[in-house]
Amino acid sequence: MDKSLGDQLAALVIKGIQDAYCQGKIITTNDCINDMMRDGLFEADVEKVIMGAAAIEKAMLAMSPLASSPRNTHYVITGESTKCVKVYCKICSNYHPATDEFIGWRLTSFCIDKPNR
Repeated sequence: MDKSLGDQLAALVIKGIQDAYCQGKIITTNDCINDMMRDGLFEADVEKVIMGAAAIEKAMLAMSPLASSPRNTHYVITGESTKCVKVYCKICSNYHPATDEFIGWRLTSFCIDKPNR
């Protein structure tokens, strides 16, 4: 059975994020660190969710006036923490504002999954 184009693209995005994580190239924002401290989550939880990702949801394009590029896109990966608590992370692709080249990934949020995120 052939995968749909969307499934193939999702798999490529997940692989890109996982590769960047393994290389230590994902930038974690201060907001994400604050989320993790508030919810009692650790780097081992981030690793478990990112490296175990089987699905990814495209959440939205970065529409903020502070976004460096309109090509920046937010994604959500859900999973379980090392303590088997449902969690999610928001990760954003980051493109250079002038050259439009891909710069890398930013982990913008990592929280306990609540019904209304």
